[in-house]
Amino acid sequence: MTMDRPRVSVVMPAFNRADYVAEALRSLQTEPGIDAEILVVDDGSTDGCDAVVAAIAAADPRVRLIRQDHRGVSAARNAGLAAATGEFLTFLDSDDVSAPGRILRQVTKLAARPDIAAVVGQRIYFNDMTPDFQPREGSLWERKLDICLASAVFRRSTFERFGGFDEALTYGEDIDFYFRLFEADSRFIIEIDTAIYYRRHAGNMTNDRDAMHRACLKAYHNSMLRRRATGRTRRLDVFFFRQFDRETEFGGCQETPASVAATFNS
Repeated sequence: MTMDRPRVSVVMPAFNRADYVAEALRSLQTEPGIDAEILVVDDGSTDGCDAVVAAIAAADPRVRLIRQDHRGVSAARNAGLAAATGEFLTFLDSDDVSAPGRILRQVTKLAARPDIAAVVGQRIYFNDMTPDFQPREGSLWERKLDICLASAVFRRSTFERFGGFDEALTYGEDIDFYFRLFEADSRFIIEIDTAIYYRRHAGNMTNDRDAMHRACLKAYHNSMLRRRATGRTRRLDVFFFRQFDRETEFGGCQETPASVAATFNS
């Protein structure tokens, strides 16, 4: 690996996203400056999503299709992690769009800082996009810094240390993973730059609010059990849903210093 062409594995879980997966892949195929490995794990789609990906993979050796029976998003992510060969890892859901240039930008920052676990950017909600990956006028919903895995780049060694995703969780596997990093006092770089565009549509998994809330509570509970078992009593300080006005280093073994806390509003 050289920093002019870093090796990056992108894991894309896909289930019945034939209408959107080609655009998601195109946003990765046009990403400059990286040696990309794009691993699409089709989780038992029935709408021809796997055929769309197979056609794209036949024309682009960077794209690899992995098929499995329907086992859920966590199992699909884990299958992608098991197949990944890159030094750096990121994610993209098959109905979303990666912001142009964000992967190289984040990898460059992460490679320069061995003490940082991940570089996390902002997520923009949208419902319509131009061919050059710009949300159409009037299509933007909101801007958030949240738990989205696709907003971040990680080192492969982070997953070797902390493991993959809890396949017992139908939702909240991202919260559970981030909590494991927070529990170990990991540090993050929080960007104010856009990392991904999150497509809002009727098929979003997050539309099932009750199921999402139950799974998130389970992830919180799991974290409490782990902390109780290790004797950790200090609360976790998390960046979820906060607003930062400049790029900020966040986390670590100390309570958030005032200089950092001043950069966001809870």
